[in-house]
Amino acid sequence: MLSKILKSNQPFVIILILLLGMGFWVPSFIDPLGIAIPTDSINMPFYEFIEGYIQHNSFLGILATFLLVLLQAFLLVQFNKKHIIINYRTYLPAFFYIVIASSFIQLHRLNPAIIGTLFIFAAINFIFSTYRSDYSLNKLYLAGFFVAIASLFWAPLAIFILIIWISLSILRTFIGREWIVGILGFLTPYFFVFVYFFVFLKEEELSRLTDYFISNFEFIKPLYALHHSYYIFYGFLTLLVIVSSYAIVTNYQKKKIKSRKYFEINFWFFLISLGLFLVLRNVTYEIIYIISIPISFLLSDYFYYFKKNLYLSSILLILLASLFYIQIIAH
Repeated sequence: MLSKILKSNQPFVIILILLLGMGFWVPSFIDPLGIAIPTDSINMPFYEFIEGYIQHNSFLGILATFLLVLLQAFLLVQFNKKHIIINYRTYLPAFFYIVIASSFIQLHRLNPAIIGTLFIFAAINFIFSTYRSDYSLNKLYLAGFFVAIASLFWAPLAIFILIIWISLSILRTFIGREWIVGILGFLTPYFFVFVYFFVFLKEEELSRLTDYFISNFEFIKPLYALHHSYYIFYGFLTLLVIVSSYAIVTNYQKKKIKSRKYFEINFWFFLISLGLFLVLRNVTYEIIYIISIPISFLLSDYFYYFKKNLYLSSILLILLASLFYIQIIAH
């Protein structure tokens, strides 16, 4: 059965996941369908530099995005091995991340969200490493630093500075210095960027950067119509998230204290990601690369502990079938 295969920790599961990812992305290499997104006109400096060398809809741009999706999928697996969010080693997080992050076909193109996500991974890794650590100032400084780097690719990611404070309130007792050092780490890259723009570039360039940053946080969200195939996939995914969340809540007391705390942070990560999409005008469907992280852990936990393999296999087949339906309609 499909669910039993994916639950296993055998190396061939990696090959299966890689083949599945290629199946989702090969049509985009043959027939690119990349759409314009707001950041095409309000680039942050780090992404603007990369886009100067790699066009977002070029073969190289699509390849870079695909490789980043694969890298981040398997970073989730390593992340779980290190921090034991789910108590067993499994490749399910990689599977779910590739499925969800690959779902919006028109975003199979280079974009700042997928690059910024890599640095959010680094920040979360340092945050989780503070659990029961005697000295955490350096980790919190680096967490803030990498959130800032991520936001210099995609400004809305600056909001994830809140995750540092939320995590501190969950993982550690209150120590005033720890609540400050994350901000210092966050401000460091911006200080160097400001100095560079102020000293080496014209004043208009610094003003333009400031305007770009602020414009990323405009409100009044327009609605974008999607093909019904997307509503089928994301509607079913939403149902799975609700069912998995209910399962987490009902079995919450059975989990280890460490796992409980990590899932609390996972929940806040999901809420912040969803809030960015619902509230900010210039945050569109590229948020899928960010929100896939907490959803992947949530679904992996539910699928691993649920024992009815026929039921789980049916769910996976429906999920994959709805995604392939998107592929057929898109191409």
